[in-house]
Amino acid sequence: MAGEDLPLAEVEKMDFGEDFKIALSRVYGGGNVYIVGPPGSGKSAMLRKIGVYASRLGRQGVYVKLEWVKYGWGLADYLRHYGEKSRELTGLEHGDGPGLVLLDDGELVWSYGSAYKNLLRDIRGGQVVGAFREIDVDLATLLFGDGLIIYLQGRPSQTHAAKVPLGLSFIGKTTEVVVL
Repeated sequence: MAGEDLPLAEVEKMDFGEDFKIALSRVYGGGNVYIVGPPGSGKSAMLRKIGVYASRLGRQGVYVKLEWVKYGWGLADYLRHYGEKSRELTGLEHGDGPGLVLLDDGELVWSYGSAYKNLLRDIRGGQVVGAFREIDVDLATLLFGDGLIIYLQGRPSQTHAAKVPLGLSFIGKTTEVVVL
């Protein structure tokens, strides 16, 4: 089950041990955190749990699943289409600026940078907590600033779905790609 499919009550019960405590401490201090791991390692769930804790402290922010962003969208477009879903997944209320940005599927930035240029422009300056399958530390630092990197282990899922932005999907087709 994907991290964004888990009910919020289940996410709250998950125990990420010291990794979560370190990440949460960094988030409370205003720093960026980059969570890296294979598919199925708990990156999205940890991201959502951080959002739950931040919302309890009254922080404003947004959960951005890059896989849901269509080509050329800015933050306002994303919130118009997925703002309520973002709130349901984390409990975070959206503010005027980007505030805390929980960036899921962050590895898509490396492959499809031009698709996300408007969104990246809008979230720059916000505090970023990102989940990445793999990370380009130099590029992450250039885009979002220095951040604490947490590597999650775990049992990778059996299938590794290829992810692309919705705007680059095949129109009128349903496609599933499994990488062996």
